[in-house]
Amino acid sequence: MPVRIIFMNGHCIIFVARSLHKVRKAKFNKSESECKKSLYYWLYNLRNMEQSEQEQNTVFTRLEEVVRIDNLSKDERAEYEASLKAYHDNKKVMEYAAALAREEGILIGEERGLKKGRMEGRVEGLLEAAHLMKQNGFSFEQIKLVTCLSDEEIRNL
Repeated sequence: MPVRIIFMNGHCIIFVARSLHKVRKAKFNKSESECKKSLYYWLYNLRNMEQSEQEQNTVFTRLEEVVRIDNLSKDERAEYEASLKAYHDNKKVMEYAAALAREEGILIGEERGLKKGRMEGRVEGLLEAAHLMKQNGFSFEQIKLVTCLSDEEIRNL
């Protein structure tokens, strides 16, 4: 919701979306604890914006930023918007780079996992074949020649 605030001759003119509110700052004297409605809380914070030492509600912090930006000169505003655009562009580039790196990492991990799985499957298949060969009476040398297993692996069958 767009908010625009103008301070003029002791009045605070607030444009909220399509409505307009004119408030005389000097006549608003409520304390923070008396502000039960959100409008009163807004007015309290507008009146005490510069004096408030405690951390303000994020809404009013944003409001102060909007007012500060609204009061910039054309050159300052163009510089501010350019730096804001550069910040957002850099942020998007970094997010995109991180997403690409994550995808690449996943692909590398999958490739390594498949490679390891294939290797383990081959070894398991060779051990099974060697076991069947041993059960069917093939000689130690024949098993070694066909499976390329080490002497120890064949003995442990």
